Amino acid sequence: MKLLLNGEPIVHGDGEATLSGMLKSQKIQASRGIAIAINDEVIPKNHWEDHALKENDQILIIKATQGG
Repeated sequence: MKLLLNGEPIVHGDGEATLSGMLKSQKIQASRGIAIAINDEVIPKNHWEDHALKENDQILIIKATQGG
């Protein structure tokens, strides 16, 4: 399945076609301080496990950082 992750094309074919499965396959830790939007819609963290991905979904991952 072709996806766009933070503006970069990726192919997700291993494992589950869920948001959680994609995070695992891309080795992205679902830690505190990150937010995820798919096609401009923020997905609550409690829905990551069962949110199904679709071909050409645009995924944006935002990580909070400290500093000033």
